[in-house]
Amino acid sequence: MWKHANVLSVPKESILNSLNQLRPISLTDIIMRLFERSVFKTEIAHVTRHAIDSDQFASKEGHNSIMALIKCQHTWLRWLEGDAKYVRVLSFDFRKAFDSVPHDILCEKLKKLPINPYVINWLISFLEDRKQRVVVDGIETEYLNINRGVPQGTVLGPVLFSIMVNDIKTVNPINQLVKFADDMTLEVPGMKTEIHPKPKWTVYKHGLKITRMSLNMEKTYEMIVRRNIPTLLPDPFPFIKRRTWLKILGITLQDLPSKWDLHFDEMLKKASARMYIMRVCKYYGFQIKQLDMLFNTLIMPIITYGIELWEGAYFNKYISQIDKFINRAHRNGYISEKLNIKEISIKRDKKLWDKVIHNKDNVLQELLPDKLNRHLRPRGHEFELPLVRTERFKSSFVNRCLFNFV
Repeated sequence: MWKHANVLSVPKESILNSLNQLRPISLTDIIMRLFERSVFKTEIAHVTRHAIDSDQFASKEGHNSIMALIKCQHTWLRWLEGDAKYVRVLSFDFRKAFDSVPHDILCEKLKKLPINPYVINWLISFLEDRKQRVVVDGIETEYLNINRGVPQGTVLGPVLFSIMVNDIKTVNPINQLVKFADDMTLEVPGMKTEIHPKPKWTVYKHGLKITRMSLNMEKTYEMIVRRNIPTLLPDPFPFIKRRTWLKILGITLQDLPSKWDLHFDEMLKKASARMYIMRVCKYYGFQIKQLDMLFNTLIMPIITYGIELWEGAYFNKYISQIDKFINRAHRNGYISEKLNIKEISIKRDKKLWDKVIHNKDNVLQELLPDKLNRHLRPRGHEFELPLVRTERFKSSFVNRCLFNFV
């Protein structure tokens, strides 16, 4: 029972065209998941907090996907503010990432961590002799033995995967690699003064080769982030498709940093589709308090996800669309009061900003400028205000907060 799992297929996308769009999620016994969480919090979390590098944002306390995206965006804009003509952004995808982890390599990595040996033995046992079956519409297959991979859907699965890929680094320290579990983004500045080498990635740690986990080249893409001026772009990499946009961790980013057309179109399309639920509930007599709760649960998460990232977008072109959407919902009686997206974004900025500046271990601290070396009037923070040439860089999260909460 402890090592048995039912595999459910969860759609990655709303319109299914192939089986590759399904994500297998392993559902284990609830008692086992509670025990996993207990072991993780008491024996593993404090070790992985320091053993897993800062380029990994998944399964680490105080880290999330938005912080990973903020780091990406800030770095791109900082490079473009400096000597970079463009930034090459490569989004990597492992082929069946969680299912292809070799147990022997992962166990060797676990043994090198400063974790209680008894817990390491338990983790190794956790991986061994697992069985799973597929369940679809109540129909169950026979259990099969699993000799590789980490179960996706468990508490420890993402942590073990993060340990597995921790050795993936950029060869050139100028480049930046950002990881969120199996989602990896490599960023390479194209400098004006030199021909920058092609981006590479490699693995260290005593010759352990992570190439036993292969890349899915069909889902590996490149985007060239550039200024809003004509730029001579580099030749594309062989076997890697180039796009003018990338969807990274749920946010659609475009090659021109000030453009958010694709993201706002998709966001408002999803929100509008869920308004149908609101109309049906109102028709069947739901009270306004219940409708408020539904709106805040079903629709506002779609609208506010990543708001720290795109809050600096042009108001009249982009953000005003959200205000119009919310005002229309209020006018039709789906919510009791109008919500101001600008006020919401300021509150979200302040909440994350306080976490960044008051926690010295916060990964976004490395994006902050130096602290003031002189005493001035009381201020909201003690950092120097950066000299920023462009409005697009000034409106990025860190710089926006530096100037707004001074």
